[in-house]
Amino acid sequence: MGREVLPRLCARARKAWPELGAIVDAELEAFIRARVPDERLDDDVRAEDLLLAHACAKGTRAAHDALQALSEPDIDRAHARIRPPLTLAQARQMVWSHLLDIPEGGAARIALYKGERELAAHVRALANRLILERVSGDKRASSLEDAILHSSAGASALAPDQQRVKQTYLPGLRATLAYTLSSLAPRQRALLRDAIVERHDEDALALMYATSREAVVEAIAAARDKLEYLLKNRLAERMRVSDRDHASLVGCVARHLDGALSRTRGT
Repeated sequence: MGREVLPRLCARARKAWPELGAIVDAELEAFIRARVPDERLDDDVRAEDLLLAHACAKGTRAAHDALQALSEPDIDRAHARIRPPLTLAQARQMVWSHLLDIPEGGAARIALYKGERELAAHVRALANRLILERVSGDKRASSLEDAILHSSAGASALAPDQQRVKQTYLPGLRATLAYTLSSLAPRQRALLRDAIVERHDEDALALMYATSREAVVEAIAAARDKLEYLLKNRLAERMRVSDRDHASLVGCVARHLDGALSRTRGT
């Protein structure tokens, strides 16, 4: 059946969500085709859910309201069952912020939805995971600099001299890395955060940022190289260390950064 089914899918989605008419057919078709392979394009595709997810990813208020009405009962049940150390309102906000917030330079995570199951089930699974993580304390590093410097893959690759300078200068190194990250363009910083803190792979990032996998690979490489270039200067400006220790500090962060990014490539 393939691509010839797309007009029918769009018509069905529009009938389900007439209030989302600002999304034109070509835009919706592109969103669907990026998530559903041609061999799976048939009348069973969840076009209604994909339209709602796409409108949410664009920040459409009517779509946000519709998704919240659809999914808040599931969030409420998860909160009642798991009993996390936060109020119901806080649990709801945690889920919506995770899915719908569009950070400066970044993209909303709802764009990762591929229609493989009902959108309500997708949100329900996410809500359960986020609330369980809050109970268990199994939370990812909240800051990009900590996620880089605590990368286990990067730590295992450190040379002895890099391990020494990291232990000796860690507070200053962390502060300088945070300062340097703030100097990156917002989109570069958001892309590194989505790759390293949120641990999205290149295919997922391509969906989030509505681009190709190849473009994501190039953008990550550019952001990584820019960060290392800026860090060399920032370390020289902010930390009084020998030339040898300066080189070791730069190498330490570079190895941590490459280790953190290795998950993005699925290696």
